[in-house]
Amino acid sequence: MEDGGLRGIALRICDWIVRLAYVNGLWLGFSLLGGVILGFFPALRAMFVVMRKWCMNEEDFSLIPLFFTEWKRFFWQANKLGYTVLSIGAVLVLDYVIVMQLAFTGSQAVAAFFILCLIVYGLMLLFIGPAFVHYPRQSLYPFLKNVMLYAVASLSYALIMGLFLSVCLILFILVPPAAVCFGGSLFAWITTHVSLRAFERTNQLIDTTEEAETI
Repeated sequence: MEDGGLRGIALRICDWIVRLAYVNGLWLGFSLLGGVILGFFPALRAMFVVMRKWCMNEEDFSLIPLFFTEWKRFFWQANKLGYTVLSIGAVLVLDYVIVMQLAFTGSQAVAAFFILCLIVYGLMLLFIGPAFVHYPRQSLYPFLKNVMLYAVASLSYALIMGLFLSVCLILFILVPPAAVCFGGSLFAWITTHVSLRAFERTNQLIDTTEEAETI
């Protein structure tokens, strides 16, 4: 029984290794299909769709057709969100660098403010991919606001993500080819797996609050 159990665990691990490598390859391939500049974010979203289904134990789907459908369906929406978020990060970093180069009264306080903004921005990046799949119909700016609130309210989940992602980063530094095979898919799997629990917890708190208000 023990050998059978160990064999089952080994097969499960091998299955997930193949899955993650395959989806990572699809992400890279569909990014290239859009010329990288236009293909990267739609492919990233499609990868998060697949991860969400797997994390929710949904297995009854064809991987490549689903990936292509999601890539095409949210092509422009994913690019709009992706480049908006990228622009926000670039502006925050640029403003921080400019403030650090200037010497004026209160510059340290302003620099500290931008550091705080960058921390919140980093937290958003952990949740934004899973949230984009979980809440696909929200308009851009309400969506970004809600993701920011989710991120700030879910610091414990963000720490869990950070811990696992740090382990992955160490692995990729020690074994660089692993980053090519699993870099994107491992990030998507970890953030999706943890984010779904954060969303569930937040929704339960909202439901509890609404029930208390109606009493």
